[in-house]
Amino acid sequence: MEWLPISSQGNLVILMTVFLGLEASQALDLSVFIHLGTGLAALVYFRHEVVDILLRRSERDRGLFSFLLVTTIMTGVIGLPLFIFAKSASFYGDALLILTGVALLVTGVVQRGVKVSEAKSSESLDPKEGLALGFSQGLSALPGLSRSGLTTSVLLFKGFSGAEAFRISFLMSIPAVFAAAAGLIVIEGVPPLGVGVLLSVLASFISALLTIDLLLKLARRVRFWSLCIVLGLIALLPQVINLL
Repeated sequence: MEWLPISSQGNLVILMTVFLGLEASQALDLSVFIHLGTGLAALVYFRHEVVDILLRRSERDRGLFSFLLVTTIMTGVIGLPLFIFAKSASFYGDALLILTGVALLVTGVVQRGVKVSEAKSSESLDPKEGLALGFSQGLSALPGLSRSGLTTSVLLFKGFSGAEAFRISFLMSIPAVFAAAAGLIVIEGVPPLGVGVLLSVLASFISALLTIDLLLKLARRVRFWSLCIVLGLIALLPQVINLL
């Protein structure tokens, strides 16, 4: 599940190489297209807000448009060379997943001790914020490093509430996912998309659409530092099991 810090891309690469016998570089390409399902789910869920942002109907919408534009460009600048490196080095694995889990645990501990009088809103986002968040999102081009875990952690450290951090992270994922797929097509052409891949895209779309609202409600109802710790433990659990 892309919304959880378990590196869906890393897991997809591992599953396709181990169970489908694909080369790591081919699996990495296909994982980009499978993520179109989660991008479509976020687009459907936030369709009204996305239309407002594209039409730039208010000052807030214009600010979000500029923010998302800078974020997406920065994601490409950082993510593209890392993606190429990952393909050439077949670079994916446990170390990056452990890093994500530890980062979330640290985020939870820090958040527990922080007293925030008033959480930031998306109106405070600007191109400078876009550079920082685009950088963090671009790092997730390395399979094993979670996009949602990185971006929500950065937003939390910047003073956003848990629910707002998730919402902004969801919005950031929409242009990033489609830009990544388009960029891959330009560079390498359309990969062979069989029935299995199309069904995987459909499954990712349905599962993501069903869980967006659940995760947002959960972020509003629980103390978010505890949710960060739970998510961090989820990310680390497979590594603990492997050690047993």
